[in-house]
Amino acid sequence: MRAGTRIGVATVLVTLVATGCTSQDPGTPGPTSGGSATTPSASIPPRPKNLNAANVDPCTLITDSQVGQLNAKAGKPGPGEPASGTTSSCSYQVSQPVPYTINVRIEPKRGIDYWLTYTGTWQDRQTTVSSYPAVQIISKGEDWNGADGTLCRTLVSIADGQELSAGTLPSNRDLSMTQLCDVSKQAATLALATLQAKN
Repeated sequence: MRAGTRIGVATVLVTLVATGCTSQDPGTPGPTSGGSATTPSASIPPRPKNLNAANVDPCTLITDSQVGQLNAKAGKPGPGEPASGTTSSCSYQVSQPVPYTINVRIEPKRGIDYWLTYTGTWQDRQTTVSSYPAVQIISKGEDWNGADGTLCRTLVSIADGQELSAGTLPSNRDLSMTQLCDVSKQAATLALATLQAKN
């Protein structure tokens, strides 16, 4: 991707951070993806509050005004992921300055502790989203600081064994991994704020 485009995307990301926000479902692996569990190597910080996400439509987690902040089109419902208990997801298309997809869903049967013990085809790092413990995941073999990437997903611990998931999938590998993860985290921040308002 040309330097000018990267600068343009970086400007969008800075705007998203300043405003409190940062197709196909990008997806995440299920338990059969070749991973295995070991003793957790890191502890999970406490949540400010457990959030109830039962019967929440994922397409209501990014409000109309937040969609505008993301420079995205209105969300479209998509498939869930049975392994994590997800019955549906919601995807948002962004076309400028480069095309990518943001996907949001609730995972009621998998918590972030799953990723802290995961040894399969994904790698993780711990982070926080609005004081809630979270992890980000990317494919093993990819560089967190790489010039491009295939997917970054931010998963927020909303209750024991439950997580809010927001992923960013580029159309043409023209976003750096840092940009993918920044957008993913900011989408998670927006969705978490909406979920908190519902509780």
